[in-house]
Amino acid sequence: MEGGRGGLVLRVDGELRFLPAALAARVAPDLLGIAMHEGTIVPVVAIGSARAEMIVCQHAGELVGLLGGEVVRAGRFEPVEGRADLVRVDGERARQLDVGAIYARVQTGGRPGRGVR
Repeated sequence: MEGGRGGLVLRVDGELRFLPAALAARVAPDLLGIAMHEGTIVPVVAIGSARAEMIVCQHAGELVGLLGGEVVRAGRFEPVEGRADLVRVDGERARQLDVGAIYARVQTGGRPGRGVR
C-alpha cells in the first residue's frame, strides 16, 4: 500500500493499537519496560521467568532493573578459592551475575540469548 503509515500494530488489553514508526525506536524482546526507582526511570530487563521482586542494579553509573530472579538470601558469602566469580551458598556454588553484559544488551538492543550470563 503506497503512502500508508509505517509502524507497529500492538494488541493492548484485547484492543489493537498502532504505534507510528517515528515513535518506535526499537523492539527489544528482553526489555520488559521501564520503572521508576527513587525518581529515576530505569529500564527493566527479563533475566528469568519468575515475576517477583525487581532488583535494581547499577553499572557504569547507570541503573537497570532485573526481573525474573527470586531473592534467596542476602548477606555475606564464602568465596570459592581460586574463583573470583563464584561463592558458596548452602553448600552450592553461585556464579556472579554479569550485570555489565545485561546492561550492554539493553544499550545495543541485542538479543544474544535469553536468560542470565
